[in-house]
Amino acid sequence: MNEALSRDLPGGMAAALGTLRHALADPLSAAGLKLELLERHIAADSANGSSLEDRVRSVKADLSLAGRLIDLLPRLAGIAGEIPAETSIGELCRVAGIPLEEDAASREPLLLRRLASVDALRIVVAFIRSMDPARTPPGLRTEAASAQVSLRIEGPGEPGDVNVERLFHLPRGDERARELFLARAGIESDGGRLRLDERDGRIVALLSWPRPAPAAYSGASA
Repeated sequence: MNEALSRDLPGGMAAALGTLRHALADPLSAAGLKLELLERHIAADSANGSSLEDRVRSVKADLSLAGRLIDLLPRLAGIAGEIPAETSIGELCRVAGIPLEEDAASREPLLLRRLASVDALRIVVAFIRSMDPARTPPGLRTEAASAQVSLRIEGPGEPGDVNVERLFHLPRGDERARELFLARAGIESDGGRLRLDERDGRIVALLSWPRPAPAAYSGASA
């Protein structure tokens, strides 16, 4: 767990694995400490009224959390192992089943991990729709700049007391954090960015990818 991550990992994958490593360290360390204290307590046969059952339950919860985090590793490995191929935001949205009014920006050729990008789009759209009780489809708009192409996803729902940025930090017991963590890992693996923000009381997601150099297409898969 303390070994340095390889610098050869693509894009943001090293950062994603680093975040996961730190997220795993806390529950595993806590579980080890609690087990040590429990062992001492049993050895001393203390009758101070503390409940061994509660302590065991706490250790089991920590180990269960660590297990759920470890389960993310195969999906991160799948993202890292996918070969980037030429695609576009419009194509990704079609595959993901997300309505998008295509324009010049949505047809811009990009060099991306298609499966990881499609999964990321589905995760982000599902999250934004979950903020709206009516489950209204969010609005999507593409934007092109000199160095990147972006997709803005805006829903009508309000975040309430949800700290959207904290969801990327894998807090305990929140399935949305697990999926958003994977979505960000997929986008960053291609040099892109995924940001969640609140603007005018609405949740907005901005996904952006760099325009590849023309020479990059020669090595891309069809």
